[in-house]
Amino acid sequence: MLHENPLMADIDVDHWRNLQTLLVRSAKASRRIIVIHEKGEILKFVHSKREEIVRNVDRVNDAQADAERIYRANADKVDFVAVFERNAFDQYFAGIQEGWHYGEDLDVFVHRTYAMLDDFADGIATYPGPARSQLGLQWRIGARYEDVEAAVQRFITPESTLLAGVFEGDELWTTLVLHFDADRRADVVTTVDPSQIEATGREAVIEAAIAWADDRYGRCDLAVFFADVATARAMLAASDKLAAGREAAARGELIVSRAPAALTGFLPTA
Repeated sequence: MLHENPLMADIDVDHWRNLQTLLVRSAKASRRIIVIHEKGEILKFVHSKREEIVRNVDRVNDAQADAERIYRANADKVDFVAVFERNAFDQYFAGIQEGWHYGEDLDVFVHRTYAMLDDFADGIATYPGPARSQLGLQWRIGARYEDVEAAVQRFITPESTLLAGVFEGDELWTTLVLHFDADRRADVVTTVDPSQIEATGREAVIEAAIAWADDRYGRCDLAVFFADVATARAMLAASDKLAAGREAAARGELIVSRAPAALTGFLPTA
């Protein structure tokens, strides 16, 4: 689904930053307590912001239970607690390195790195929620990886470009441009270049952005725009995205300018 070496060029800094804010939650930005131990003996017990915390565990005996205990004692100061056994952490990263396969889709490799955390639940423990849902970069897309993969296979036309945008007023707040190859692998990941969009007014900006994507990356077969950030967040959070899309389109909050045949039966086009 995501090419092992996608082209990421000409990305607009503001659009990319806003896109990350919309789609990704970073563990590094979360308030967290990190406990590192070796066979139970605690080597490090610290808050990510160096805040004062309740250290109510002297030795790690049950990582999952201890993570919950620490969290509950410091719930007003943390988003999650992570308890790492040093040797388990080393084994996990060794497994990641050994598990990489030349030429495989990048998303397959990344998905496997998170899934592998389940194999080390006793040595890499977090609370609340398992490590795979807390650590690293977490997508805010309200869908499982398998669902996204199935949607790409169902709705994306081979050798086509996808363009998505979110407005703030009459200006584009963020955009995402993906080009898919013949195997529906995203081999280009970028944003619209706002400096190339000289139009004013929402309809004209949409037309100009689509024309820019067509010219630069080939036929834009799917182009969707959200009226504002709140609408985009609501769509991402919805469990039934097609139903949410139809409702948003009926309210004029989702503009589907282009859609492939497989999708036109589900979402009305402008």
